[in-house]
Order: sequence, then C-alpha cells, then structure tokens
Amino acid sequence: MKTRRPEIAFACSGCKSEVMAAPGAPATCAACHAVTTLAVPDGLRDGGPVEACPACGGRQLYVQRDFNQKVGLAVVIVGAALAPFTPFYSSLFVAAAVDAALYAMLPEITVCYRCHAHFRGFARNPAHEAFDLHLAEQYETHEKSGHA
Repeated sequence: MKTRRPEIAFACSGCKSEVMAAPGAPATCAACHAVTTLAVPDGLRDGGPVEACPACGGRQLYVQRDFNQKVGLAVVIVGAALAPFTPFYSSLFVAAAVDAALYAMLPEITVCYRCHAHFRGFARNPAHEAFDLHLAEQYETHEKSGHA
C-alpha cells in the first residue's frame, strides 16, 4: 500500500474551520483566509511519530482508523433497513462484513484529545492507544468549565 504524505488537519485559530497543512508548511484557511504555520519538530516533518500536538501543545493523543463515521453509519442504516427484506437478516451480516473490510484496509491516524487535530501519514507512536472515553470526557468537562 502506498504511504500517504504527512498532513495535519486542525482548527483555524480565527474561525475554527478545518485547515489542512503539510508539517511546517503555511496553510491558508478557506473560510477566513488566515495563514497559519504550525511549529513542528524535524522528525515530524519527515513523517515520524507524533509526540505532541503542534496545534495546541497537547501530549495526550490516540489512534483510530481513518474512516468517515457518517459513511459507517450509512452502511449500518442501509443494512438494518434492508434486514426485514433479506433472508435471515443477511443484509446485517453483509453490512458487518463491509464495515470489517473497510476497517482492515484503512490506515490509522493520530488524533489530539484537546483540539481534535488529525495527523495522517505519520508513523504510529506505540505510546498512543485507542480512544479512551473517560479521558475525552475529562477534556470536555475541563473545556466547558472555562479552563481551556
């Protein structure tokens, strides 16, 4: 499988729209035209593992598959909607097989708990684990209390 060029998707500091940039390269927000250049260490420029988020400085990150959740939900809804019309609810099994195949084929990305920046095309950092709901809720509670 071809490796993807490293890119970072982060929230624009001006309008909070998503901005995509190569590590260390300037990025222009499509919504407000603000230009942002994230300061990244040399190892990150070359696609090395992410140690800390250059967008917010957060050091708690997790890994997940680079899968559009809306597409996954659509697969499940179609499978469930067709279930009464297929023998033995086989559409549910087909939907599960499609979901599993996509999960196996798609690459992992790193995501920042604090600012939700996405890191595509970087080496996996073994210190980062799968999403932890408890940790994410702590960030959400902290943010809502005004201690961002």
